[in-house]
Amino acid sequence: MTTTKTKTITALVLLGLGSLGMLGMGCTGGSNDAGTDAATGETVGEETSTSAGTSGTDNSEVGDTSTGDTGESDTGEDPNAACASTWDATQKQATGKTLAAYGVAVAGDGNFVAVGKLENADDDAWISMFSPSGEPIWTDTVDGGQGKDYAQAVTFDGSGDVVLVGSLDNLANKDLWIEKRSAADGAIAWTLIEPSDFDGDNLPADIELAGDGSLVMAATLRTGDKDSDIHVRKLASADGSTVWAANFSGVADPNGYSIDRASSVGVAADGSIYVGGEEGVDATTKEGTLLKYGSAGGAEQWRLAPREDGSDHLHEVVAVEGGPEGEAYFVVFEGGDLGGFWLYRASAAGSVEWELSLADFTFEPTDGWLVSGLDLAEKGTLTIGGRLTNEEVGQAISWSEAWIADIQLDGVGECLSTHTWKNTHVIPASTYAYAFAEGPNGVVAVGEIIDGPENYLWLGGFE
Repeated sequence: MTTTKTKTITALVLLGLGSLGMLGMGCTGGSNDAGTDAATGETVGEETSTSAGTSGTDNSEVGDTSTGDTGESDTGEDPNAACASTWDATQKQATGKTLAAYGVAVAGDGNFVAVGKLENADDDAWISMFSPSGEPIWTDTVDGGQGKDYAQAVTFDGSGDVVLVGSLDNLANKDLWIEKRSAADGAIAWTLIEPSDFDGDNLPADIELAGDGSLVMAATLRTGDKDSDIHVRKLASADGSTVWAANFSGVADPNGYSIDRASSVGVAADGSIYVGGEEGVDATTKEGTLLKYGSAGGAEQWRLAPREDGSDHLHEVVAVEGGPEGEAYFVVFEGGDLGGFWLYRASAAGSVEWELSLADFTFEPTDGWLVSGLDLAEKGTLTIGGRLTNEEVGQAISWSEAWIADIQLDGVGECLSTHTWKNTHVIPASTYAYAFAEGPNGVVAVGEIIDGPENYLWLGGFE
């Protein structure tokens, strides 16, 4: 049984463009990606595949600096091939404590910061800096004292320090939390809290560095009874002060609900800001929506919902990346029983220039895919990735694997790789990739591992 598969993708013709080579179809499966559940505000991602167990007995302390496992591939394939897995690092936590990373950013020197949640009786937010090979440099946890806390996304600012967005529980709801820390030692520079003033939660989505040195943050803000908005804000890196802010609210449904949620943000080279999320139409229709804002703020310049057709569906824009020509790349994910996703390139004017669908990413024996992000590589390609469900056909054994693919900016696929951390058991470990980022040494992916009754923080590198 192999743990890593790497293939160069054959160029095919799709709508006049190149696409990813089809590698076969198989079982359905998969579950919601990590992060924040849009309906409840609770962090998710600790669920297992059908073969994995629940959290069990661990025997080391929180913050254990041992990375131990190297995750060497047993496939005999060239580890330097495009998209191939190159390293793994893990941390095993104390009994009853699951550690999962939900966001990651990579610095110019290859060091990277990961953020997420340390699960215990009163969940704590977790932040840690690592060397390029996954060795911890510093680690901190944050306990708001009122309930379940977590960090969702992170970026480096122009001075190389760390800025994160997350959620801190208050007595009734969840507050949006934004914080800057020193990259050298994790010392706090400033903290902002956006209290949830209405009967609902303010939820973090994403944060990115803009070309002018400011920060762009997306979140879901509760703005009234039955009403939440997609919120975008530009912040001064020095002190977190607001440069400008804007809200997007869809039309209320017949019952008075206008529930719109942010999920991701991307900044293009020309300063354009793209925000993705979910626009609530009614109880049975959620529209995956991309919004464009100018670098100086104001109302959205355009709205794009390419799967909008009047039918009942649960769609969300789950990943966004701005491009070198002011264009945007984004993924519409379909929830519910159908499942699936579409990758788009949109021009700066808001027109779709190409589309790839789930069928272009098929990998035997699964069609259970989830997308955790998009990023631009230094070589000028687009990286997409997440996790998928793999299985031993006919054996009722399945597990989760991380996947990464490289695509040229004209839509031509280059490579696709899947990987799960190598264990010593008959049933493979489940590797849950919740976020990834490009860096000088390739892709750094983060998440967690479920290996029978054991749980680990997972960090991994891809070429």
